[in-house]
Amino acid sequence: MGERQDQIVVFCCRHSSWRAAARGTREGLPLPPPVQLILVPCSGRVSMELILAALERGARGVMVLGCHPGACHHLYGGERARERVTAVQQRLQEAGLEPERVAFATLGPDSAADLVRIVTEFMEPLMGD
Repeated sequence: MGERQDQIVVFCCRHSSWRAAARGTREGLPLPPPVQLILVPCSGRVSMELILAALERGARGVMVLGCHPGACHHLYGGERARERVTAVQQRLQEAGLEPERVAFATLGPDSAADLVRIVTEFMEPLMGD
């Protein structure tokens, strides 16, 4: 992870959102420049500490993208990731910080256009500062 203040870090499950990103590249659907995609074996492997570390290093926002419910290759990875993101949002709110700087969403491997839309909708309000 870099240390740019305008960066949006997106952790991508290799079975879903990473494949959607690759498809988007082939189809000419680019993500905005401040987005840094990080490949993870499963969204369930993204810990609270990793999300917080990205924020501490200067990321403006962190998104975790997992498989749709029932489609996780590791059974419950997406559910674990959603719970961790919710816990980080609660911690941010308790600390007086913006919980909307962290988000979770699900995505299928063939959803390149949805990936661009989801990440852009997450990113736009954060970049307005």
